[in-house]
Amino acid sequence: MSDISKILIVDDDLTFVNDLCEVLSAYSQYKVLTATNKGDEIFALKKEKIAVLVVNLNAQNIDALALLSLVSSSYRHIQCIVMISEEHRSLESVRDCHFKDSIYLYLVKPSNLETIGCAVLEGLQRLDENDYHPGIFVGKIVSFVEALQKTCRIRVHFGSKKQGVLFFENGMLVNASCENKQGVEAALEIFDWPPLGFTEEPPEENVEQLITAKGLETILITSRLKKEAAGNTFGGGEGASCPISRADQKINLFIVDDSRMMRKVIANIFKDSPVVEVVGEAENGEEALQIIPQLKPDVVTLDVEMPVMDGLTTIKHLMIQAPTPTVMLSSMTVEGAEVTFDALKYGAVDFVAKPSNTGNANLEEQTSEIDRKVRLAAEVEIEAVKYVRAVSQEKKDALALALAEKKCERLVALGAAEGGYGSLLKILPHLTAKYPVGYLVMLYAPSRHLDSFAKYVNKLSSLIIRRAENDAKIEAGVCYLASGEEYLTIREVEGEMILHLSAAPFATRRGSIDMLFYSMTERVKEKSVAVVLSGMGEDGGEGMEEVLRVGGTGIIQDPTVSLYREMPAMVAARCPEAELVSDTGIPKSIEKAIAL
Repeated sequence: MSDISKILIVDDDLTFVNDLCEVLSAYSQYKVLTATNKGDEIFALKKEKIAVLVVNLNAQNIDALALLSLVSSSYRHIQCIVMISEEHRSLESVRDCHFKDSIYLYLVKPSNLETIGCAVLEGLQRLDENDYHPGIFVGKIVSFVEALQKTCRIRVHFGSKKQGVLFFENGMLVNASCENKQGVEAALEIFDWPPLGFTEEPPEENVEQLITAKGLETILITSRLKKEAAGNTFGGGEGASCPISRADQKINLFIVDDSRMMRKVIANIFKDSPVVEVVGEAENGEEALQIIPQLKPDVVTLDVEMPVMDGLTTIKHLMIQAPTPTVMLSSMTVEGAEVTFDALKYGAVDFVAKPSNTGNANLEEQTSEIDRKVRLAAEVEIEAVKYVRAVSQEKKDALALALAEKKCERLVALGAAEGGYGSLLKILPHLTAKYPVGYLVMLYAPSRHLDSFAKYVNKLSSLIIRRAENDAKIEAGVCYLASGEEYLTIREVEGEMILHLSAAPFATRRGSIDMLFYSMTERVKEKSVAVVLSGMGEDGGEGMEEVLRVGGTGIIQDPTVSLYREMPAMVAARCPEAELVSDTGIPKSIEKAIAL
């Protein structure tokens, strides 16, 4: 772009605005403008040539929906980053559809400031390359209204004459009209329109509800599948393409490592593979970020220590520019290492150590493990990464003090096995500490690594995260971690719930999650919440059945977004009444259950 690009930050949170401005000041290729009061944002749009807009949808003193309406109709070139205070159902339905309209990133606030800085650069690049369709998809407009829980009409414009109207009550889409069509039929047509402009209008009285929550879900899914089948083009033609199933093609692998020898070693693992094909490589993160968005591999293996741009910085950028299942492959990414947890937090789906023939290492077993993890990663559906900012110690102390005198009224137990570190890193930091609830985690991982994991997650969470210890009293707002190598049960002593740890009796058969769920129901009955995450085997199924039988809540990580699908799939088949939800949606489901 010839002129200096202008970035407009619209938010009434002065602390956030100042912090973000400080981060963005490190870049000289654009100028940062701010709008913290109503009217400032409109003045800036009219006076300045804005390239990228960062807007908080939930700002109290600014009408963000009206601002986006204006952008969609009069400033369609502007690239938008929308920040929201929490996740919403409609947003979850559209955020993974990477259609190239003007809104290309949702972030749940608070978010990592560096992430927003990277996103701004991505927006400028999209403008330079014309890599987007101007306007906003209807599904995203619906998500805005739901997040704001508005009662209104939204008029969507397609060309100069064709229009449609969406009717909302408290954020829920209840009806639609388009030409002679009403309800679901009209909504399906409107949702099929390419990116467009929209305007907010006052609500209409006595609107007939022709669209239910289930109907809206069907509309969103149908619209998404149509666009995916069309290859993000409109009207078919030469640009249209249909998705190819994984069974019909090889897994395309991209290798990132600064060592030419190591890249060759990794490539040789798949040299004769009928399933995996190496389609490219890069010697540093900067080079990888230039190639991967164009090549669109199915899986990336990524080293940590590299010149120019290291692996952790690379994955943060990658999950913004071109989210791809990534396996960290490094001598540093071993179980229990902080760098491993960092990589998982930033979006890696798994980790494995580099092949080595030193010591007692079995090279054949190592290469087999790398092959297995690449194949597993290819099956994972990548979601938008929700970054976590560490909770201040002052805030954490205040929450702990508020709960100190409160007795635990409910218990939440989470069971995880293989792939559990990544799932827990997406869940634990987003659990609230404002309810008198105790949390118990059973993780099939070596007990020697749980201390480092507990310390790591504790820095990110408003809960207090600690290792489960024998005879410890269960306190509200505290999460206790135990290894699958042991049984964790709950005893009652003088009216208090006390933890009891014992060695798991069967070395070859898993049952620690079931045992925890059973023990929980004995103590709190219908106030139990059981959660089953990624893993192999079928542990947790019997215990969740018991939780549901006594009137408790069952939540299962959706197998399609689980690295290891077997355990959640087996439990889901056994407990069809349990809620099936992505790992990033689980905190919201837990809060809904414990807030009853």
